[in-house]
Amino acid sequence: MWKKFLSKLGIGAAKVDLALHRPHVRLGETMEGEFLLEGGSVAQQIRKLEVVLQLDVEAGGKTYRRRAAVIPVASSFTIQPGERKVLPFSYTLPLHLPISRPTVRYTFVTHLDIADGADAYDQDAIHILPPTALEQVFSALAALGFREKATSGSITPHGQEFSFFPTSEFQGIVQEVEFFALVEGEGVRLYMEIDVRHGFGGESEMKRELLITHEQLRDSATAACLLREAIEEAVRAAGAFGQLSGHPLATPHSPIYSHPVGHYPPVHHSRHGGHGWSGAIGGFAAGMLAGMVAEELLDDAVDDVADGLDVDDWFDGGDGFDGGDWL
Repeated sequence: MWKKFLSKLGIGAAKVDLALHRPHVRLGETMEGEFLLEGGSVAQQIRKLEVVLQLDVEAGGKTYRRRAAVIPVASSFTIQPGERKVLPFSYTLPLHLPISRPTVRYTFVTHLDIADGADAYDQDAIHILPPTALEQVFSALAALGFREKATSGSITPHGQEFSFFPTSEFQGIVQEVEFFALVEGEGVRLYMEIDVRHGFGGESEMKRELLITHEQLRDSATAACLLREAIEEAVRAAGAFGQLSGHPLATPHSPIYSHPVGHYPPVHHSRHGGHGWSGAIGGFAAGMLAGMVAEELLDDAVDDVADGLDVDDWFDGGDGFDGGDWL
């Protein structure tokens, strides 16, 4: 009788531990492991065993927590005193989740729902790696001397935004390169904003759309070359081509020079019905960012605006993709 009373308080109750085979996995891959259950001092009825994939997003000095998924494992069983059970765990990550970054973190929270007793929990941090194609984009940027910023991977209404800064050949010319990445069947489509320095402290925000095929991504030199060309075009179009030491200069008769600053056409035109922001927003809402995450975070942002926090600051520190056209 005393043991039953203590078990209701969680003393001598059943325990659960999720042992993952590995703590990291790519989007679209399957994470596997085992549940290790241990009975307490008395027999206990288990209502259910489930795992919650918990998403924490830091933005505007706050942490926003959401359930990205609830994974049912087992229901309605009894565990005897001292009994040990091992149950398999397997979960395939959906492709629409944001990837892990310093401001985007994931945890598996295991919940053992015990009837007439204190429930048992276990937490395991996991790291969601980018799809191989997106990682190849990151590697190509690294080959050009770009490094990812600490704030890269922030959640915006348009998707997950990545930001890189130059450390070698573009240093002093390009302030940073920001982009959204949409993984398609043909390759990775980048919606880029390249902040170009020119004159005496001036800066232009140049937009480019670039599709790099999977075949091109497999050749790191080819992918790096395509990215370099897109960045050089943006620099020239911003009127800062004279700063590209060692590179051919544009002439007044070249296609690059003939377009007004800020309205140079994308490197590859979108095939999704338009070249404006509407096409990009629609793509990312259905692509890299789950609709659940976008809608709920937007709802929280609206609440924060009512409390005095600016929505642009909430999403990306006031450094968003505004003031330019995808034409």
